[in-house]
Amino acid sequence: MRYLLLTLSILCFSPLSFAQSHNLADKAQFEAFIEKYKSQTLGPELGEKFPEFEYRNLQGEVIYSDDLTDKLVVINSWFVGCTGYKQEEENLRKLTQELSGDKNIVFLSFAMSSPQRIERYFSKRGDFGYQTATVERKWIESTFLVTVSPTHFIVKDGVLVEKITLPIANEQTLDWYKNRILSFTE
Repeated sequence: MRYLLLTLSILCFSPLSFAQSHNLADKAQFEAFIEKYKSQTLGPELGEKFPEFEYRNLQGEVIYSDDLTDKLVVINSWFVGCTGYKQEEENLRKLTQELSGDKNIVFLSFAMSSPQRIERYFSKRGDFGYQTATVERKWIESTFLVTVSPTHFIVKDGVLVEKITLPIANEQTLDWYKNRILSFTE
């Protein structure tokens, strides 16, 4: 049990706690903060083909990664109960609402929780605008080499162009993330 609690706390470590409690108003300081966490993010290498997947969302619709190669795909991996996810939830909702008009951007989430638990959570708090699938943690770890949540990926033309393990938990980080997404749509 102690190992499980330690693992969950590591998996849900929130590096943004520092940024939330300290206003990183200096742009250079914020950029250094982001680069630090990007460099520590696990997963496929930037510039590599993103691993293929078959995705069944909570509504039962199947999405194949091959069908998304002409889209910009924004992926979030998380689990119900993750502190980092709770910190970013409202900002992800704002992000998807702002960018919902762009049909070339697809928001997907891989949730490492049961469908019942996710649906119960969404019924209380609302979803955040991503199509959500329930997946096994082992699948996330072996397919995407991710062991920390939340982790974000941006995939363009089937290639990984951005990744970061960091909750999008304040306005400054949300602005950075939104601008990063938009930079790949130009």
